[in-house]
Amino acid sequence: MPGPELLLVIDPALDAQDVAYRVQTALSHWKGPDRPTLQTLTTQALFDDPAALTKAQVVWLALQDEGSPQAYESIGQVQDSQVPTVISLPGGERVVSAYEDGIVSCPLDADPTLICSVLRSLWSQGPVLAELRREVKLLRAHEEGLCGQIALLDEELRTAAQLQKEFLPTQMPQVGSIGFDVLWRPAGYVSGDIYDVVRLDETHIGLFIADAVGHGVPAALMTVQIKQSMPMKQIDASSPVGYRLYSPGEAIGVLNQEMLKHQSGKVRFATACYGVIDTETNRLTVARAGHPYPLILRANGQTEHIEPEGGLLGVFPDEVFEEATVQLEPGDRMLLYSDGFEVAFPTRKEAQEDGQPGQQKIATDQYAQEFEDLRNGDAEAALDRLAQRLNMQSGSLNQRDDLTVVCMTVSEPAESSAADDSNTPTASAA
Repeated sequence: MPGPELLLVIDPALDAQDVAYRVQTALSHWKGPDRPTLQTLTTQALFDDPAALTKAQVVWLALQDEGSPQAYESIGQVQDSQVPTVISLPGGERVVSAYEDGIVSCPLDADPTLICSVLRSLWSQGPVLAELRREVKLLRAHEEGLCGQIALLDEELRTAAQLQKEFLPTQMPQVGSIGFDVLWRPAGYVSGDIYDVVRLDETHIGLFIADAVGHGVPAALMTVQIKQSMPMKQIDASSPVGYRLYSPGEAIGVLNQEMLKHQSGKVRFATACYGVIDTETNRLTVARAGHPYPLILRANGQTEHIEPEGGLLGVFPDEVFEEATVQLEPGDRMLLYSDGFEVAFPTRKEAQEDGQPGQQKIATDQYAQEFEDLRNGDAEAALDRLAQRLNMQSGSLNQRDDLTVVCMTVSEPAESSAADDSNTPTASAA
């Protein structure tokens, strides 16, 4: 079996016999059994058969013009192969010097013993470099596998995100003077927040928001269960209208029992808030389960919280969820929102330290001041302004938590007089 090769690559413009003779003369000073065999190619032959580099432990490039296309291609080939290389150029350095990464320059007319010393020095590094090349090859194979897995995971998460969006209302109902708008921003591909707005009958609308513990895929899967388990309306043959509406406290209680039933020994909890608005009287009844208090932005400039008591969903089997009823007036707005807003607006000090390892994210009430801007004007435009404010915050590209706010507006009589309830699409069927 032939030993490792010294691959001599000669520019066709040079005298190949003279070049080979000079290299052979240098090799004659190499004493010992590890003397390499010499393989000679032209630059064109190397271009046609780049696999020749795999047999070489050291390469010698003898070039006439380093700026020629063939020379440029040959230099690129040996650098890509990561084989130790000597380059000789007419009029080049008279002593050994660095040329480029992985390449040293040595003139062919240098002292043969000097050339031999250069070759032996590079030769001694060959086994180390060969092992490193092998390790790099393995790492690249692992990298390709990981990239493939990441791409597959990315595709699956994008599909999951699309499926979750399909669970959300596509259109908000407009019944009489009552209208709805929403801002929903997942922290990642999918969200641990879920919401729904449902026209229950001719005069009632149910609005619901829930926040599963954490965020990402596990929380998103919980939101699917929560939405499917949330009762709002029940067939009742004894009722004159053939159905009955769940009161908010009763609906939250049933949802709590459903979550407890499907936990399989591991506690998974969530917060939620459910309200029912009578569109004839503008009376709103709300129940909540550990969720932030609903916020009312009154047309007269006052701000109120609706504060019924109720523990977390999926924790306490006998939890009773209180109800609170408020009267809304024309021009009022009511907000249901997730607790992600508590960390959505960092303090100045926190913004300056954003990105520091181990940094604690501090909850603030800055969101309450931001919500004040939702009081007046078009609700959709107001939520767009809120989204822009969120974009301006430090770390907004790496959002800390899922964000959802459902805004219910009671329009002035003049704004709602032209509304045609019979032609208004609903968000979803109860």
